[in-house]
Amino acid sequence: MNRQFYSRAVALLILLGFPLGFFFYYKQKIDALPHQAKTVQTFWNTPYFKYQTQNGDSLSADDLKGFIYVADFIYTNCGSMCPNLSKTMSDIETNFTDNQKLKLVSFSVDPERDSVPALKQYAARFGARDGKWYFLRGQKDSVLRMAEEGFKLPVVANDHPMAGDEFAHSERIVLVDANGMIRGFYNGFEKDRVDSLNNNIAKLLVELQGTLPL
Repeated sequence: MNRQFYSRAVALLILLGFPLGFFFYYKQKIDALPHQAKTVQTFWNTPYFKYQTQNGDSLSADDLKGFIYVADFIYTNCGSMCPNLSKTMSDIETNFTDNQKLKLVSFSVDPERDSVPALKQYAARFGARDGKWYFLRGQKDSVLRMAEEGFKLPVVANDHPMAGDEFAHSERIVLVDANGMIRGFYNGFEKDRVDSLNNNIAKLLVELQGTLPL
């Protein structure tokens, strides 16, 4: 009887320990930054999308409900800008590699050339993990409209492009919460802004964890 009670008590402590440990781990990160705001600004709702992934299946905005995600807009034939932006995204993936509630989404602004194999190869180049970091392609007009009208990030096709600069697009990374609301825009090339993004990801993870029963 005592042994059975002890086993159940240990199992209960383990079940409670994981969410509590997660919560206090990220809360400690936030509390260690007293010079920063404790809340993350809220903007507007993200647009609906459903596009093909680098694995040939599909991912929609509805599939990301309940998850926090960071998004950017790139194309695989881009010069230095997109690889540098993807390196920042790769660092974010590494920072939160074990957290299943954070996803990364890279939208291709050049879907005509960014085939599934091209996106798959590009994803491998940056060590993207399946189920963690998605590279999406859809109809070009749809993607560009979503970027400009939904995320408010401009994408412009150059009239006389050199190789690697066919599109002028934003260097910003977008933070989206578990309800599909945009919570921030961050320059992916500026260390202080990327640091702020990482801190705000941690804050949203604490917010999300706080909605679960402890």
